[in-house]
Amino acid sequence: MSNLEDYEQKGYLDEDFHFFHIRSGESLDVPFHYHDFHKLILILSGDVKYYIEGLEYQLMPFDFVLVNRFFIHKPESGKSRGKGDYDRVILYLKNEFLEKYGLLDAFEKARQLKSYVVRFPGNVSASIYELLEILEKDLAKKDSEYAGELTVRLDVLRALIEFNKACVSEDMGFKPEARYNRKVIELIEYITENLTGDLSIDSLADHFFMSKYHMMRIFKSETGYSIHQYITEKRVILARNLIMSGTAATAACLDCGFKDYSSFSRAFKNQLGILPSDIRV
Repeated sequence: MSNLEDYEQKGYLDEDFHFFHIRSGESLDVPFHYHDFHKLILILSGDVKYYIEGLEYQLMPFDFVLVNRFFIHKPESGKSRGKGDYDRVILYLKNEFLEKYGLLDAFEKARQLKSYVVRFPGNVSASIYELLEILEKDLAKKDSEYAGELTVRLDVLRALIEFNKACVSEDMGFKPEARYNRKVIELIEYITENLTGDLSIDSLADHFFMSKYHMMRIFKSETGYSIHQYITEKRVILARNLIMSGTAATAACLDCGFKDYSSFSRAFKNQLGILPSDIRV
């Protein structure tokens, strides 16, 4: 299996899914980032916080964390309060893979409820964890067993089916407390809904009746991103998706709120490492 470091900062996943089981004894504080795929994490132990789109969660063993693709997030773990190593199971999941099998329900529900941690009754968590343990064992012998690759794919699908069924039926599971600044959450929601409009600092400050300096300070503090950086990255993601869906790059530039193609192309290159014209539909 690959190391987590091989994937964490890339933002892309070249396969349908990738499984990790990682235990680390050192503190972890990675930068805010996002991925081009969905991420499902099962916390097994540790003193762990997770930050997702302005929300902060203090996690408990057998919490499931759902990180939707393109959502800005970061984990933070320490060894305070005697909680020991940070032990977790992680699944990276391609959007097309989940779509193909109709298994996006959990991530859609998390997005709709704006709640990204699921805390099931013990028996439900245990049954899903058992399926992930089977997956881990089958993955270790994938190359030596008959139809090993197919077995692993079936293991992933079984675990995801059970997880999605539990998410659909367990409404209370999506209610773990999150710490957040209401103004920052309102800003994130407004930006997300108005990516194609005027999102200048002055217009945002006027809309929310805030000092622009205070607004910029609290946004950076809660998300790790400046407002300008957050807006630009979200616009680039939207433009990339439009281009991949067949929209011309020049049209995507204007549709996503960029003033001119030059600044759009530069932001696209800085963020994704390629030019808009390099994308092949």
